[in-house]
Amino acid sequence: MFSEAPELYDLIYQSFKDYGAESKQIAGLLAAEAPEARAVLDVGCGTGEHARYLWEEHGYQVDGLDLEPAFIELAKAKVPQASFWHGDMADFSLDATYDVILCLFSAIGYLRSVDRLESAFRCFRRHLNPNGVVLVEPWFEPEAWLPGRTYLNTVEQDDLRVVRLSHSGVRDRMSVVTFHYLIGSDEGIEHRTEHHELALFTRAETMDCFARAGFAAVRHDPKGLIGRGLYIARIEGER
Repeated sequence: MFSEAPELYDLIYQSFKDYGAESKQIAGLLAAEAPEARAVLDVGCGTGEHARYLWEEHGYQVDGLDLEPAFIELAKAKVPQASFWHGDMADFSLDATYDVILCLFSAIGYLRSVDRLESAFRCFRRHLNPNGVVLVEPWFEPEAWLPGRTYLNTVEQDDLRVVRLSHSGVRDRMSVVTFHYLIGSDEGIEHRTEHHELALFTRAETMDCFARAGFAAVRHDPKGLIGRGLYIARIEGER
């Protein structure tokens, strides 16, 4: 996970990721799919950027859950009117249900196994109101993953300079991403390293897990918000 550099997450991703535009897309999709929906749970919420935009610009009441404690503290500061919980998306129990559950920016890949994917979908279903909707933005499918690539991000803020260089690998059905951070400030230069492993679930595996978790209707949009696709699942009637 992002435990080695959580304080740099927003600085890096806001340099190229348009959370406002994505939130507008989500709001438009929810207006069509669930026009009465207002209560939303963002699972794998990160630092709360989607939650912030959906609250402030689109009127949704968005709570969040994430496995990284530092992200939860950042999200609470951004959206103080929301509730944010530290928890595992494959095994959580909240004293609340929601009209919509989101799982965005490929956070679902961190589940790492089909069994945990199905467990997560069962958790999602238990926390949905009747006729609730789930939106899941997947990670890459096996044939779409390109090992052996490197990617570079550089950002500056005041006296802070950050270089992040990543390398993509693969082990069996698991993608492996290594991030190297060079962090420069007036105090000197620091190097940090993170290793991320995300499962390369196939579309068939994901659809089967939705079905086994009790979702009545699931469809896949191959484009989605940023080109990685989007699953739209719903339950109908009483759980």
